[in-house]
Amino acid sequence: MQLSHGSDLNNPSLIHAFFQRLAETALDKSLSRAADLSYFKQVKRRIEAGEDLTKELPQLKKLDKRSALASIKTLIKRCDSDLTNYWSIPSSPKIRVNIQHRSFKAELVPRFKAVYTFKTVLGSVAINALTMGRYIFVSADTTDIKKANAELALREVEKQLMIVALSL
Repeated sequence: MQLSHGSDLNNPSLIHAFFQRLAETALDKSLSRAADLSYFKQVKRRIEAGEDLTKELPQLKKLDKRSALASIKTLIKRCDSDLTNYWSIPSSPKIRVNIQHRSFKAELVPRFKAVYTFKTVLGSVAINALTMGRYIFVSADTTDIKKANAELALREVEKQLMIVALSL
């Protein structure tokens, strides 16, 4: 885990362990959902191109082109939503979560950027979880906090995470 302000990199913390495990679980769930998303996008392109998919997808026999596209768009939105929700943690007034994902043509696994911002008495601490393929990078950004108070702020984040863990 990379912690700013010279925190100990050799001692994995509760913060690192929590977000590493969360990211691993989210990535595992995301793999199959990303495959679904890719499939639905391909079906959408084929329908838009006027291709007849009723032999492959008999459910489309009941729908006209407009309704079929609307259904596929709904499925695509649901997949996007699921990919984001896998990274969510229970809401709290002291925690703000921002999750983004992008897919690249040359990569099978989407890239995720999840930023969890914790409000502490000493300032804000941002925990960043970034992925590239199956690689996960977890770091803490304490630049909003004075160097002398960084460890105290991280301890407060750990306390908030304990409450989150109890509600999972």
